Amino acid sequence: MNTAYFYLTDEGGRLAHKLAAAHPGDIYNKENFKENLQAGFGKYDSLICIMATGIVVRILAPLIVHKTSDPAVVVLDQKGKYAISLLSGHLGGANDLAREMAVISGGEAVITTATDVAGELSFDTFAKKHDMAIENIGQLKHISGALLSEKKVNVFTDKNAAELYPELAKEQKRGMIAILPLSEFFKTYTIESNIPAVVIDERLFVSNSTVPQAAPVLYLRPRTICAGIGCKRNMEQKPIEEALLQTLKEEGIHPLSLKCIATIPLKSDEPGIIGTAANLNVPLQIIPTEEIENLDISQLGIQTSEFVASQTGVLSVSTACSYLASGKGEILKDKAKYKGITIALSKARS
Repeated sequence: MNTAYFYLTDEGGRLAHKLAAAHPGDIYNKENFKENLQAGFGKYDSLICIMATGIVVRILAPLIVHKTSDPAVVVLDQKGKYAISLLSGHLGGANDLAREMAVISGGEAVITTATDVAGELSFDTFAKKHDMAIENIGQLKHISGALLSEKKVNVFTDKNAAELYPELAKEQKRGMIAILPLSEFFKTYTIESNIPAVVIDERLFVSNSTVPQAAPVLYLRPRTICAGIGCKRNMEQKPIEEALLQTLKEEGIHPLSLKCIATIPLKSDEPGIIGTAANLNVPLQIIPTEEIENLDISQLGIQTSEFVASQTGVLSVSTACSYLASGKGEILKDKAKYKGITIALSKARS
C-alpha cells in the first residue's frame, strides 16, 4: 500500500515525519497543497492528512466516487491526539490505518462505521482480509443491516470455513451466522426465504440461481484462479482477453475469481497480455524460465509442444505458468487453444 502524508503547519510536519518513520510514505507540505492532495487521491492507496477534517472534506468531496475505488483517507490533528478514519474505512483499509496511526502518535483512533462500533462482523473487511472480490456490493448493506439488527445470516460455501475463516466460526458460535454447504443454498434459495445469505465460491453458476427478492444474497469470489497465457508476438488485447474470459466461462469460473495472469519472460512485454491484466485488475506475474525447466512435465501430464519449445525454450508456457503461479496448485484447464493464443487455469492452494 503506497501512502502519502500531507501537513500545513510546522507541528504537523514533525508529526508527519514521525508517522512516516514507522509507516513509510511520501510527504507533502503546504506548497501547492490543494493540487497535490487532489492528485494524490488518484495516485496513492492511502492519504494521511494532518489538519482540520473540514479542509480535507472540501478539497476531496468532488473526487469521491465509490468505496470500492476511493483510497483510504485518515485525518489527524497536529498533536496526534485523534486519528479519524474519514473515507474507505473497510475496503480501503482506513479503519486499520487510523488505528495504526493512533498507536504511533500515542493518540486515539476514531472509527464510526456501524459494524465496528457494534462489534459485528463486516463482510467487506472480511473479503479484503481473505482476498475475495465482492460481486454485488449493493447487497452488502442488507447483510450488515441484518447483523446490526441481530438477525441471523446464512453463509454458504464448500470450503472448510471453520478452518479457513476463524471469524466465521466465532460468529457461528455466537449464533449470528450459520455456515452451510453450497448444496443447501440451491435447496433453500430456490424457494421463498427471508434469511439474508452470503455465498463464498469461485464458480460462475452460483449467481445464476433463482433467488427471491425477499432474500438478499451477497456473493464473495475468492481470488484463487491463476491464468497462464501464451501468445504469438504482438497479439492485440481484445482477442487475448476474449479467449481468457471464454475459457473461464467454459470452466464455470467467475472472472472476479482471477488471482493473477502469468506468462514467461519472453512475453513480459506483450501489450495484449499487459493490457488484459490491467483491464481485469489483476497482477501480471512473470514466471522464470528455469522454474518451468525444473518441472517434471511428464508427471504433470500436461500438453507439450516441440514447436513452442523451439520458439520459447520451454515445452509448456500457459499451463506451466498457471501451475507455478498457483503455488503448484490444481490444474483446472490444460492449454485451451485459440488462434495464436493459449490459455490455462490453475487453482491456488488454500
